[in-house]
Amino acid sequence: MRFNKLKEICRCCPVWLALLPIVLLSTPVSGKDGIHLKGRYYRLVTPAGNAEEEVILNPQRTAFMLIDVYGLFSDDKAYQDLPEFYKSPPEKEKARREIYQRILSAKKAAKALNLPVVYLQNYLAPSTNENTEWRVMSMRTCGVDVLKAWQEPNIILAFSGMMAPEPGEYVIKKQMYSGFFETDLHSLLQSLDVKNLVVVGFDANVCLRTTVTDAMYRGYRIVLLRDCTTTGEFPDTQEGGYANKLAVRFIEANVGYTATADEFVKACQSAGKR
Repeated sequence: MRFNKLKEICRCCPVWLALLPIVLLSTPVSGKDGIHLKGRYYRLVTPAGNAEEEVILNPQRTAFMLIDVYGLFSDDKAYQDLPEFYKSPPEKEKARREIYQRILSAKKAAKALNLPVVYLQNYLAPSTNENTEWRVMSMRTCGVDVLKAWQEPNIILAFSGMMAPEPGEYVIKKQMYSGFFETDLHSLLQSLDVKNLVVVGFDANVCLRTTVTDAMYRGYRIVLLRDCTTTGEFPDTQEGGYANKLAVRFIEANVGYTATADEFVKACQSAGKR
């Protein structure tokens, strides 16, 4: 259709005949001029184990998604007013800062290629009430009553200054773990003609895991930046960080690919030079 229209223009304006090859060659070609990554996945059949293959992301059909990257740090003014459940011990805060720095580097690289940036953020939905099972479960396992703790305004779901959304970036509010549950996320991504999601954020075993699984159900290709996420460890998984390792492996075996932030940044830089 586009080529036929150009031919019609050429009949009226012969100079287009000389420019036509330039026009066609300058059109981005998916699979040639895209973001080239070594995507890691996990084989469940012989030979079992981690494997890699080249993944080519068309920048025009790829979005950068940040899941639940809010949370204050100890140098934020409101940090001391957080409930104890939402505070991190010094060693975990240090690790979280390092993850956030990698996320910021990856986000910067994505924006350099004009990838749309989409934030997912929890909020207290109007439908949440005393009988909501998720609220009851949260009280039982976390000691948090979201009907009280998440009332607006609250600082629990606030963005730290280093990670706040910027103008022109999308923020989708979600009430449960998955960013697709009763939200406009799928409609937004369809309107942007997105096929590929490069994903970072938290928690690798809860909100991130359910969101990327739901994304795969809807036909999106997932690339998780595996050093830009983490999950809470249980007492019996703390040594060795097995909960986080298994969360990443679940995605590699059942959902999509993973890569590192550095690999993604370098792939974006290379794509920008082509």
